[in-house]
Amino acid sequence: MKMGVTYVVVKVHGPLGHADVEMLADTGSTLTKIDESTAKRLGILPTGSAVVELADGTDRERGLAHADIEIMGDRATVRILIGPDGEEPLLGLTTLESLRLKVNPLKQRLEPAKFIEYASLN
Repeated sequence: MKMGVTYVVVKVHGPLGHADVEMLADTGSTLTKIDESTAKRLGILPTGSAVVELADGTDRERGLAHADIEIMGDRATVRILIGPDGEEPLLGLTTLESLRLKVNPLKQRLEPAKFIEYASLN
């Protein structure tokens, strides 16, 4: 079996409604990213901005916002990026971790994960 990319349909919730968005599950991306049109349609407004580093090493400025993300019946409020229209929506690592999910690259799907706590109990 060979590894491949994993796409998942994510429900993004905002003040004006929700939308199903197909996203690339990208464990190399810190935050989840949606495009400006989707954000505007859902009433998700940036509360700030951040410079992010792309895979090719270049920097881009993105809007920062909060949105509820729902996957497999579980929902969490997470920090997201708002990118320009035409860029691929990304499901980032912090959202996956918040929803207790991991990517299985062999089966190209998301699977339940455990929260990890490595602190000493003593």
